[in-house]
Amino acid sequence: MKTILILSCGTRNKLVRFFKETMGALPGGGRVVVTDCSPWAPALYEADAWHLVPPITAPGYLSCVQEICQKENVDALLPLFEDELDLLAQNRKLFEEQGRYVIVSASETVALCRDKYRFYRHLLKHGLPALPTCASLEEFARARASGQMDFPVFVKPVRGCGSAGAGRVEDERLLQALWENGGNSRPEDGGSPFLIQQYACGEEFGADLYVDLISRKPVAMFTKKKVRMRAGETEKAVSVKDPALFELLRRTAATLDLAGPVDVDIFRVDGRYYISEINPRFGGGYPLAYHCHVNFPALIANNLEGITNEDRTGEYEEGMCMMKYSDEIVKKLEP
Repeated sequence: MKTILILSCGTRNKLVRFFKETMGALPGGGRVVVTDCSPWAPALYEADAWHLVPPITAPGYLSCVQEICQKENVDALLPLFEDELDLLAQNRKLFEEQGRYVIVSASETVALCRDKYRFYRHLLKHGLPALPTCASLEEFARARASGQMDFPVFVKPVRGCGSAGAGRVEDERLLQALWENGGNSRPEDGGSPFLIQQYACGEEFGADLYVDLISRKPVAMFTKKKVRMRAGETEKAVSVKDPALFELLRRTAATLDLAGPVDVDIFRVDGRYYISEINPRFGGGYPLAYHCHVNFPALIANNLEGITNEDRTGEYEEGMCMMKYSDEIVKKLEP
């Protein structure tokens, strides 16, 4: 029986259900164990077993997770939260020495993808299409003077997530005000905590990739056109297929040391695709892929059994629409 531990499950109820459906159907059976630092995390109550843990910044956090792994006989750990990706990537040996998979990309890749300006420079270095992006007012002024950029622009945190602090800026006065209220300091390297990106007047797409844990190659790609976003998460979308987009995703993935589920944001402007961001984790829009039979939990289960997955890119139906809605869990919490 295989057991997977999903960390910081939060509100990812559907994802926990997908894993339960998949793990429960394995020949030897399977279990899904989850953790969170709050008893108010609804996804806790979807799992076969759950544990409350301290915040990931607490000194004893990793020791607590190790104890849970021992108690539940965990075969693999799956982090969902950005800060936890980096923590697990840096400390994967603690778990791999005990024979447990850590389903996360290489530490260097996680750090690169988290820093959106470094990631932009990475795309340029490898000749991949990216929207013009600046990390300072001076750089933007030069790009504007040369005709490379102009208003409107999109300003977002270099290390943000969930679209927090991000938004469209129409003129220089507002852009200057944003910089004066926090855009002038980035402690880690002296740069700005914000990016200025050319606003994409086009269509927004998303991709769910699975990079095999054994072959380290993409074996599943699911792409969707985003219809509506809410708090940085895909709320409404429709499945699409385009060989040109699949090829761009392959080229991009080949420049990074990725593993497991990967979420990619893409824009199409004037018929050309541009990679915007990569999040080396499950994306919030993944449920559409699952319902279109692109089953990442099954691919993970195969890898845990030592099976290398075959490339099944594009094996899904086009025109399938996802429309999210709210739901709730009502229960008495244990004291």
